[in-house]
Amino acid sequence: MGMAWGYEWLLHSAYPFFLFVFSIPLTAHLNFILFPLRLLVCQLVEMVSHLVGIGVIRQGTQLLDPSGNYGYDVAAACGGMRSLIAIFLLATVFAFGTFRSPWKRLVLMAAALPFAILGNMARLLCIIIAAEMGGQKWGDYVHEGGPFGIISLLPYVPAIVGLLVAGRLMEKPVEKKHA
Repeated sequence: MGMAWGYEWLLHSAYPFFLFVFSIPLTAHLNFILFPLRLLVCQLVEMVSHLVGIGVIRQGTQLLDPSGNYGYDVAAACGGMRSLIAIFLLATVFAFGTFRSPWKRLVLMAAALPFAILGNMARLLCIIIAAEMGGQKWGDYVHEGGPFGIISLLPYVPAIVGLLVAGRLMEKPVEKKHA
């Protein structure tokens, strides 16, 4: 493109071509990221559960109730890779649509990882809380997405809100107060 229509055309056409990367199914090839991501989310859920007074035992990627009321294995499909890719795509579109500075774009795109982890952690915590209140049946109901699959959208709420707040903070110049 650059050789045919010049360098400026090449710069303007790079963004749409970059978005084509998201159409490649990469989940099968990214197990080296997926397993540590699952372990991290399980460790965070265990830690937060203990902070709110829920006794959860973690064995690898399994989250268990000490009394045997429920038990969940955070499988590869529930590990957060899909939400990570979706949040990274949203962050990329938002970054390129909002900022011209490359460092601001990269910071917002890099923020997709912690926000996706936070969202997946919120979903797992909701499952654990539901299971703590009503046993395995309630936890399974939340895990399956509840009515019309609405609960399945839960991992995206903190991530999208986080991206919007981060973008807003990077957008605004810091105001200096004069004495």
